[in-house]
Amino acid sequence: MEEERIITIVGSVLAKEGAEFTYAGPDAACEGCKVARVCHNTKLRAGRRYRVSATRKTHHECPLHEGGAEAVEVVDSEMTVVIPTSQATRRTRIVYTPVCDERFCKGYAFCHPDGMVEKEKYVVMEVLGSYSETCPKGIKNLKLAKLRHVP
Repeated sequence: MEEERIITIVGSVLAKEGAEFTYAGPDAACEGCKVARVCHNTKLRAGRRYRVSATRKTHHECPLHEGGAEAVEVVDSEMTVVIPTSQATRRTRIVYTPVCDERFCKGYAFCHPDGMVEKEKYVVMEVLGSYSETCPKGIKNLKLAKLRHVP
């Protein structure tokens, strides 16, 4: 599966291959900026997690990022998430729905990883194995898997 590369601009601190971030969308400080259209590329989706796949040699001053900002190429990040065993087959497309909504559970971050968007489509890239924590709601047969958003 070919990853769609998106050109955008991120703070210089994040402009390193492998760095990940969750896109938050435009800020009021972006109004009137000459490169805002690139920073907020129409292919980026607020709430989704991205990984820097390549850097470019362009530097821009930015009121939001100390040290300025740089152009990069990004792809959707793979995220580790808990899914039902019935969905845990490599290369399967699924619609993401959190398994549980218990906020004080030790595994909450695996049921609600930063950057996963509920009701969007993802592909199972890899099944990592059984989820070992006990779900406080008694949900059984769970697997840890790496998912990537389907464009």
